[in-house]
Amino acid sequence: MSDSYDVVVVGGGAGGIGAAVGAAWSGARVLLVEQYPFLGGAATISSVLTYCGFFDQRGERVVAGVGERVLRELRDLGAYEEKVMGWTGNRIVLLDAEATKLACDTVTAEAGVDVRLHTTLIGARRDGGLAAEIELHHRGGRETVTAAAFVDASGDGALLAAAGAGVRVEPVERRQTSTLVCRFGGVAEDADLSREGLRAAVGAYRHDTGIELARDYGIAVHLPLTREVIALLVDEQADVLDAATFSRDEASARRQAWRYLDALRKHLPGWSRACLIETGPQLGIREGRHLLGRDTVTGADVLGARKRPESSIARCGWPVEDHAGPGVTRYVPIAGRGWYDVPYDAIRSADTENLWGVGRLTSSDPEAYASIRVMGTAFATGHAAGVAAAQYAGGTRHDVAAIRTRLLRQDAII
Repeated sequence: MSDSYDVVVVGGGAGGIGAAVGAAWSGARVLLVEQYPFLGGAATISSVLTYCGFFDQRGERVVAGVGERVLRELRDLGAYEEKVMGWTGNRIVLLDAEATKLACDTVTAEAGVDVRLHTTLIGARRDGGLAAEIELHHRGGRETVTAAAFVDASGDGALLAAAGAGVRVEPVERRQTSTLVCRFGGVAEDADLSREGLRAAVGAYRHDTGIELARDYGIAVHLPLTREVIALLVDEQADVLDAATFSRDEASARRQAWRYLDALRKHLPGWSRACLIETGPQLGIREGRHLLGRDTVTGADVLGARKRPESSIARCGWPVEDHAGPGVTRYVPIAGRGWYDVPYDAIRSADTENLWGVGRLTSSDPEAYASIRVMGTAFATGHAAGVAAAQYAGGTRHDVAAIRTRLLRQDAII
């Protein structure tokens, strides 16, 4: 089997939805490939039911465009809720898993994107320094797809690696930790979800059992609609590119989840009737491969709130949130608690002209990566890559002014 498109996007999370819809809005024929049974990426497959990055720390909106179209669908479903997280001051959007899946389905369908779920990238072919063709596998067999332009929104750089494009990979011990999100039921509406309460409960559990839990605080919040609680407590220093060790880390994380449940039931007010509804299903992966881009966002760019009025294709207002090891999180605010610009060349492959990397693949150094990787920003970098890819397929190649003009027409914030 074979097919051909103007633009192919691999990965159906925030970045992939941004890219696919942005390209389709720009008139391209688009294929969006997702290995799981639904769209949404980390929000739905890892239960990271919080969109971070739509606002800076002052509460100013910094992402719109395709991301706003998804949020509008969530509002229509009655599943939109903002929350300011106490000790960090970060403004997030809380999500409902099923509403998020439906919103992603609706937005891509309305844009005319062809979506292939249950479909895995297994190879790619280069021709004359360009990405030319990808090979896919699904229950029906193997399929090849050609395109004029490709966007990698897989998170782990699956297409970049398969196509032989330049990537950077940090040593495992220097990568951001992965977190298994736990979803709890039976938690009282007025239950203690505070940082101080969590620390006290983990400390009491250690005193009673002698068992050390790596993290003694993290996000714990009631979700809209179901009022279940998600908690980001279980950390693993996982190598997501090694299937054998990643499998062991997943199993280890699930064992940790039950220990946290025991600790919270016994030692935290409002948790005595709690039950563990679901973990994951997949670890929330923070870091794998990175795009080698034509430009790189640096920690100095982030912390100094650098503006690039001629080359910016997105804004990021999320602070440096460095999960440097199990149980360790370092926050550093952007200057003025504001935002910085993401330049076009940070999503453009340095060595493959018709290939872009978005979301947590965006070219950045380790300090900047701890800020730029979040899902709200992924919608924005994906949207920009989709517009650029559609223009490339139509014969206009890497014209930043034209890309910026089209993004503004599609209600992006740049």
